[in-house]
Amino acid sequence: MTQPNIILGHLIELIGNVADAYTCALFTIEPGKKELVLREHFTLSRNLDRGAKIAVGKGPIGLAAQTRKPQLIENFDQNTRFLGIYKKNEDLKSFIALPVIYGDQVAVLAIDTKERYQFSIKLQKILSEFTQQIAWSLESKTPETSSSAQPILQEINSYCRFLAESPDRSSVADRLTQIPLSLIPCPAIAVIWFEENQSEGRIIGHRGFANDLSETQVRLGRGLVGSCAKNKSPLLLQTHEGRKAVIFAEDEKPEDLQCAAALPIQHNDTLYGVLLIGSAESEGVSHSDLDKLALIVSAAASALFCADTKDRWVYDKNLDPITGVPNHRFLTEYHLSLSEEVFKSKDPVFFLTFHITNLAELYEAHGVDHGDAYLKQAMALFSKVVPSPKFVFRLSETCFLILLMDRSQKDVELLTSKLKHLLEYNPLYVKGVSIQAQFQWGLSAYPEEGKELFNLINLSRNRLTQKKKAMA
Repeated sequence: MTQPNIILGHLIELIGNVADAYTCALFTIEPGKKELVLREHFTLSRNLDRGAKIAVGKGPIGLAAQTRKPQLIENFDQNTRFLGIYKKNEDLKSFIALPVIYGDQVAVLAIDTKERYQFSIKLQKILSEFTQQIAWSLESKTPETSSSAQPILQEINSYCRFLAESPDRSSVADRLTQIPLSLIPCPAIAVIWFEENQSEGRIIGHRGFANDLSETQVRLGRGLVGSCAKNKSPLLLQTHEGRKAVIFAEDEKPEDLQCAAALPIQHNDTLYGVLLIGSAESEGVSHSDLDKLALIVSAAASALFCADTKDRWVYDKNLDPITGVPNHRFLTEYHLSLSEEVFKSKDPVFFLTFHITNLAELYEAHGVDHGDAYLKQAMALFSKVVPSPKFVFRLSETCFLILLMDRSQKDVELLTSKLKHLLEYNPLYVKGVSIQAQFQWGLSAYPEEGKELFNLINLSRNRLTQKKKAMA
């Protein structure tokens, strides 16, 4: 295989990874003919027609060659065989054909995916930049020129794959701080997460900084990182002598950085965070570096999207099907993460459990539909009456737990009294039927009565048991 073909192969595979492609294929026109044939491809399909020949002007690929304009199909709802590249129908979500113009000739880069319904404007721009690399490779005739680009493409492809295979958010941050110096010759790297709809960011990982950044607060719209997050666009900053440049926050300790770049880590319109790189040299970050970083943050965003999708699937799997709140299995599997979240401020947390003592009788008397509707209505009442921050769990068929945070002992006592009044002394009307449930309540407090999640839950439940014995 010739050097240009090797480079094209690496480019097509890299594009496929960046675009979450099901198939990424390059079609070229044979000399003296008016048909496009498959030149290079990356695919997950067994139905790709590797011998496909597409007439110029026919279908989106042929139109892209004829008009030299992109052809975009989003929210795909057609049989894919009209594309001319599949032997059988594939369940695609979106498709794009991009013209690759080199000299007086044209080729077409075709990309489809089962992962996204739309190609964002940002991704389309990245793909257009890839077509320029493909055009350069198609024009290139000298092995010397091609061989110089091959190792860089291989290394970017390898590192982006390394990022894309990250199993969770933490791994993505760790791997982003490991960008090889041979790819981006900048010693200082920081990864900042911005939670959805939050105005503050957290520096989750960093290397190459003289100061400890663990307590640094990053605010949306402030400094280089905050401005990058707010505008969702890359920023390059070069400092000038006598002028202070704000990277993270106004009160940050100075670093020996003469040049810094910040790039948003985002998937479609969802911002996950910002990647910052810095150098002690005034020209330490080039535009070529920014192009490589654009590929890197795109791969990182895809990995974060996949990790979040997996987390949502796991979370939804552990929701109670009736009330929609996390069940005991969720508590068991994620108690460490929950403990970290609930106890991180060291402020008091109250564990309020309630037991519906006659729930079985209610189901027997009113039927399953009314029983389920009662529980849903009771949960809706809790959501309305109990302000956030709180967590609600279903511990068993008849027992529920509410974690109450940022409250005083007196506030919790008043809230418990209000809940008792609403639920114990007033029936709920479900589908026109009056249903009166009977309750028992238990309360424990962190850190006064313990510092371990399940010990505090059990203590609260044991106080329910004590009430049962007292009543007996």
